[in-house]
Parts: sequence; structure tokens; C-alpha cells
Amino acid sequence: MSHSISFHDDPSPEYGPDVAIGTSIGLRPEMACRACRRILNTSFDTSGQLRHLHPTARTSYDHDPDPVPSAEVAGVARSCDFCSDRYPVFRLDSGPVQALALGEDDSSVDDFGTTWSACITCTLLAQASKSEALTQRAVTRMGWADPTIAAEAVRAIHAGVVGTLRPGRTLLTDVHWPHAPITATALPKVRDRLTTLLTGPDRMDLLQVRQRQAIAASLQGGRLYAVDDEFTDLARTAAVDLPATVLDVEDLPAPHGLLLWAAAVAGGVCAASWASNNDGIQIICYRAIGGTDSINDATAVQALREQVGWLIPVDHQLITARRAITSADGALAVMAATWLLIAQRTGEAVSVLANRSIRKAYERTRRPTPEVRLVRIRSRQNTSRRETGSGESRQPQAQRQWISGYWRSQPHGPGRALRKDVYVFAYLRGPTDAPIAASTTVRILASERRHPKPQ
Repeated sequence: MSHSISFHDDPSPEYGPDVAIGTSIGLRPEMACRACRRILNTSFDTSGQLRHLHPTARTSYDHDPDPVPSAEVAGVARSCDFCSDRYPVFRLDSGPVQALALGEDDSSVDDFGTTWSACITCTLLAQASKSEALTQRAVTRMGWADPTIAAEAVRAIHAGVVGTLRPGRTLLTDVHWPHAPITATALPKVRDRLTTLLTGPDRMDLLQVRQRQAIAASLQGGRLYAVDDEFTDLARTAAVDLPATVLDVEDLPAPHGLLLWAAAVAGGVCAASWASNNDGIQIICYRAIGGTDSINDATAVQALREQVGWLIPVDHQLITARRAITSADGALAVMAATWLLIAQRTGEAVSVLANRSIRKAYERTRRPTPEVRLVRIRSRQNTSRRETGSGESRQPQAQRQWISGYWRSQPHGPGRALRKDVYVFAYLRGPTDAPIAASTTVRILASERRHPKPQ
């Protein structure tokens, strides 16, 4: 159960100087508002009447709380339970905490439970037992006109949380951060931070310890792919019409790898890693975390990069030989489309150098700098002018066109006397800098997901 510890909007009773921290006897399930997806405060008066209240916000709510268990709400809108920051990073555990609010004519109890969502700054303050700094941060960020009474109540609650804080923390994977672009040249460092996160002490509800260790090992031994913006758009478009497709290891560009798209592709997912084994293909999807628009404090950004990195895992899937991926599978469908487009030679992977600072860091530790492969759309025609059969030149095409795949009979063997059917993959015809004809970009997977004729 996780609740914002600031005031709710209900005017009575207000917290006064008589605020007590007690032990919660009957902990209740975490509740969220169905309308705004915010986590709700739980309040009950001395007669036992239960109420759910919106946490304090800078602007008022235009609806009453509509409480449902948070597990039933897709995309819960969490906030930091200490300062109301929109992007909490960790969940902290404490002893059970209640706040008793005593008014002149009435009293009530706010049940805050034992778990607390915290932004990176409040996480560091709480773990350093700096409860007064937590209070000052909350008062400042909320912008209360008269913080005296508010600070008194929040100070007592913060002291109760910090005083009963339990060791460790859990990474929150259900917070929808705005996408933060990651460059291809930074990918080796991004992978190193991700590997450190997976093998580190922070808990994750999404992955068990053994799974995390196996994923980290596959990351370290896998290839790095960065997909440019044009190829990302193509994969997203192709995934919309992706037919039911069963993937196998032959469809992968490498047995293990990490792939980064130029933009978020579905549900905020911007990257995925995979590892092939006897059970199938393990796929982990990631969101970017900590964009400059979401964290204004440079110190907080640095702490986030050092302690978490750039990517957080948000989904874990095992793709077996019997499971078909369809367009309804979101980021998995885009992943499958990306793989198939690469396998069909629609794309080409060219090597790019990591950032100079990253290369220097690898040199200092006597490690070879990993190769990053930038995936982009392949074009058959790169010249600006072409010669016609009559020897005359003609102007280049205004757009690139998809040339659909086809079968051809190819001679082979001694004296090239034998014939075999060879499938010619789809390709783009036209100048590299010309736009792609949109009407032809979504049909290639459905028409080409087939195997060569048996010989």
C-alpha cells in the first residue's frame, strides 16, 4: 500500500499540532482513482467510516475519488509519497504508519501503510535518515502559503517513516516516464549501466534474481543494435499488419543482443534485449528513464544515471516455438517486425564508433570497445542519375519504391546445368535521400513470411 503523505483536499478535519504516529493494525489494499489513476489516501474516522481521498496537488481535482484496487488500473499514475514528484523511482519499506488528525469537533486517522514511492532525491534523503530535509523539500515543492501547520504534520510522518525504514529498495517499473532519446554512440555505456542494475542489490518485482543474472550475462555477450528513426518508423508501420508469426533462432540478427529504437514504439518501450536458449527466446522490453524534462535537478539526474542508468525493464516474455506473435502484441510485434525486416535484407547494419569518453573508459579498464551496429534502410540505388538502355541519362526517382520479393530460377552446380528456386528479398529502389512511398511500406511482411520451396 502506498499513499501520498501530503494533505488531502477535504477541509475537515485538518491536521493540527496534535498529530500522532501509530501502528496500523488492519492494512488495506492500495487503492487508485479510476478516473485519474492517482493513488488515493485512506482515511477513516473514529467511528470506523472509511474514505478514500485524492492526494494534495498544485491544482484542484475536477472529480470525486472513484476508488478501485490499483492492480485493476492500467498505467497507475504514481507520484513520490514524500514530495509529490511525478516520477518516483524506488519503493521504500517502513514499519506501519498512521497519522491521527485531531480537530475541535472531529478526528480521523490516515492510514499510510508500509510502502512508499520515492523519487531519486527523496530516496537518497530517506536512506541517509535526513527526515528534516525530506520535510523541507516537500514544503517547498508543494508551495504552501502557510507551511507551519503542514510542516508540523509532515515532519512527524517523515520522522516515523525514516525511523522505521527497512534496508534495501525496490525499483518501480510501472512509472510511465516521458521518452528520453538515447544516441547510438552511448549504447555501450547504457548496456554497462543496465548490466550493473540487473546484477545489483536493488529489488525488482518483475524479475527474479536468477533471471536477472541470466539476462545480464546475455547482455554482456550480445551484440548492440541501434535502429535509426527511419527504420524505426518502418518497423512500427509494418507491425500494424504483422501476420501471426512464429519466430525461431534463425530469424534473429544474433543469438543474444540489445536493440535500441530511435523513439518509443509501443507503451513507452524504446529498447529490447533477447537471449536464445533451449526454452525459446527470452525477450525483455525497456523504457527510458530520467529525461531532462522530467528531472530539472542536475544532481538528481547524475544520481539516477549512476544508480539506475538509462533503461528500466518493464516486461519479460518467453517466446517458444509454439507461440505466434501478432500485431496485438505491441512492442513484441515491433521487435518481430524489426528482426524480420533485417533478415529480409530490408535493412543494413553499419558500424558506428562509441563516444570518445566511452572509448577512453574502456581503454582504462583494458576492455575492447563494443561494436555498435546502426540499422538503417538499405537502398539498391544510391546515385543521383542513372543511364537508360539507350545511353541517355534520366532524373532520379522522386520517391523510393518497395520492390516486392519474387522467386527466380537460378542456375547452379557443374557447368551451371542445374536449377534451383531462389527467393529474391524485397528492397528499396531509389536515391537514399528520397522519401519512401507510404502506400508500399506495410505489405512486405505479409507477402514474404514464407520459406523457400523444398529442393
